[in-house]
Amino acid sequence: MVGALFFDTVAILMRAATQRAALCLMFCLGAGVWPSSMPAAVASTIGQLSRIGGDRANRVIGYGLVVGLPGTGDQATEVPYTTQTITNMLRHMGINLPANTFMQPNNDSAVMITGTIPADARPGQKFTLTVSAAGNASSLRGGILLMTQLHGANGQVYAQGQGSVLVTGASALGGGTSLVVNNPDVGRIVNGGVVEVPLPPSAPQAGITLLLRKPSYVTAARMVEAVNQIFPGSAQAQGPGVVEVRAPIGVNARVGFVSALQQIPVSAPAPQPTIVINAQDGTVVMGSDIRITSCAVATGSLSVSVQTTPMVSQPNMFGRGVTVATSNTKVGIKTHKAHLFLLRKSASLEDVVRALNTVGATPAELASILEAMKSAGALHARIKVI
Repeated sequence: MVGALFFDTVAILMRAATQRAALCLMFCLGAGVWPSSMPAAVASTIGQLSRIGGDRANRVIGYGLVVGLPGTGDQATEVPYTTQTITNMLRHMGINLPANTFMQPNNDSAVMITGTIPADARPGQKFTLTVSAAGNASSLRGGILLMTQLHGANGQVYAQGQGSVLVTGASALGGGTSLVVNNPDVGRIVNGGVVEVPLPPSAPQAGITLLLRKPSYVTAARMVEAVNQIFPGSAQAQGPGVVEVRAPIGVNARVGFVSALQQIPVSAPAPQPTIVINAQDGTVVMGSDIRITSCAVATGSLSVSVQTTPMVSQPNMFGRGVTVATSNTKVGIKTHKAHLFLLRKSASLEDVVRALNTVGATPAELASILEAMKSAGALHARIKVI
């Protein structure tokens, strides 16, 4: 029964797609417009353009302890809750420290753990955790997160986390000079979270709510039209991001209905070109459909250097002065030669990359240039900062 319904639904989908293509071609020929001049569209399905309302992920949070750090952990004198956490953990394991015991570990760090449990997760399913230092640890590289309870918004424990922390940043300190690359105080544990308690089920509903991944009036209208061609009068748009569809109540019938619904083809408008900038490590990713208008870009840099030399001021042999330590500070400002390059109209992504590589722009300078071009109206793309 279910198999026959599935093949009948596929046949109806193919017939509807053919009829829609024929109607589009008749409209283009009757209006004197060739398909090549029509707005670009992308062939997608309802399952790709939307998600089912109620099938949502759940966020969890926890407080834990990272151990095994190579001397880059919290300072006990400034972060007392780290040593308190160690004391409570040892007491829970049956180890009672003497009264007034003062610990000064530097290989431990108090951390906050966050994660997202996938929708319809069951006990035993794993997910990725993000670990962030809660004290003054200089780096979490090389540390191991001890078993930590992860709570939901209602305070109930739904999962537990543990594992080695993967950190992409690095830091170095020596001789009064420090160097930090990216962010060494934040790391990830891939599949470090394990679901322990099933999430509360959502209440059954008579209809299905489709939440568009990218809200658009055009996409919502086309989705309603496509659904009503297969299931007449069952879909209705509630806005640019929500489409309501009537569905059967039974579990088996509902699963088959949702499966057929998600396979309905929809001719969605082409997505807007997007440039993604990672604010933490400076990574810039640009799509292939980015276009620019004619503009001139000048990029340069201003460097400020401060050099301090320790000195000793010593009085004469028979003088009554006092020897004191002083410092000689020199401040220098240097402007580098600006690079000016021209980007012509309708330049492609390849032209933009070649021009920026010619001037040797760093990722930070590249992000600044792209944002300035966007503000000037020369860059026709959406900039998304993560």
